Amino acid sequence: MTTLSIILIFFFSQRIKSKNNQLQSVINDIHSTNGQTSIYDLSKRNFTTIRQLERSFKKYIGLSPKEYSNIIRFQNALNIIKNSDKNRSLLDIAFECGYYDHSHLSNEIKRNTGLSPSLL
Repeated sequence: MTTLSIILIFFFSQRIKSKNNQLQSVINDIHSTNGQTSIYDLSKRNFTTIRQLERSFKKYIGLSPKEYSNIIRFQNALNIIKNSDKNRSLLDIAFECGYYDHSHLSNEIKRNTGLSPSLL
């Protein structure tokens, strides 16, 4: 291997790491808030524009940051439903997970799983 090829490999591997690190911090923010943060706040915390954040997400993840946040928020809601006792209302879980009301969460459950919440 020549010195030039070693330098090029190092250069490109550093570029890949730096891009993934920037996106990784956004992903960590989304997970730490269980998908309940706005894309505007994400862009401000990560020193980028909303449009640039959307482009990076589409390129590396294949989804928009909003779609990814919605998936994480829905997974959090399902985990709470699965691990909570039967006395806990779906309305309480909906508010805890950032949904507007019971029907908003119910519609998300039906749309994503094809099941009604009572079947979970």
